[in-house]
Amino acid sequence: MPYCINCGRFLQEGEVCNCTANAQGAPVQQPNSAAPQGGQPYNGGMQPPPYPYNGQPYPNQPYPNQPYPVPTFNQQLAQPPKKSNAWILAIVIPLGIAALLIIAILAAILVPSMLGYTKKSKQSSMNSNASTLFKAGNTALIELDEEKKDIKGYYIISSDNSRNQAVPFDVEKFREKTANYFNKIGEYEYFMVCRDGAVEYTAIAKSWGDKSDYIGTYPPSNIDGIRLYRVDSSGYTHGSSSFSKDTKMSLSDLYKDASKEYASAK
Repeated sequence: MPYCINCGRFLQEGEVCNCTANAQGAPVQQPNSAAPQGGQPYNGGMQPPPYPYNGQPYPNQPYPNQPYPVPTFNQQLAQPPKKSNAWILAIVIPLGIAALLIIAILAAILVPSMLGYTKKSKQSSMNSNASTLFKAGNTALIELDEEKKDIKGYYIISSDNSRNQAVPFDVEKFREKTANYFNKIGEYEYFMVCRDGAVEYTAIAKSWGDKSDYIGTYPPSNIDGIRLYRVDSSGYTHGSSSFSKDTKMSLSDLYKDASKEYASAK
């Protein structure tokens, strides 16, 4: 089959290509004896076969700087290489490591602060319970006094009857009146030191012997901890002795310490 020597387009017998129609004496190139027979062009007719023209490539060869690959018959063209996703890993992995480092740094800063805040919050809550018990106890003593009960003296009232000392009135009646002003009193263990019809000191916790319990005291400590019961030189409490809950004292230890102070001041 003939083809145009300028553009390489296949021509019908006797056809002159438009690109050479205006050229004078433009000869029609006859088929090369090396061309494939049967009228089937290479590569499905997409490109002309690379037959040389006087030893030179076609004037309009598709890839002038590269040799045009010519597949043989029944040979498939090579598949293009698959795109690599390695660039995704190169971005994601460093970003993930950086995020983990930021989280670790923030945790190292915030976790101790949160733990400290939690401890202070629990201690403050127990001190608030001790304050409520202090006020409820004083109100109960006032009511007993109005009922002409003997509330004078120096004594210790406790949630455990075996720890009561020198109480001059019915303790059960006192507890009933106190519960009217502190309805959660049944959930705690406690003791209070009273003198001449007034509560001087209260201590409260969830249990007597557990040193991990938070203990609330009133008057409160000035260091967010526990205040010990102390009697000053004038014979009254509100001494300045106090300690942090980190010293691991239980309510029972606090009661023993208050009992010694009570005995020495009695």
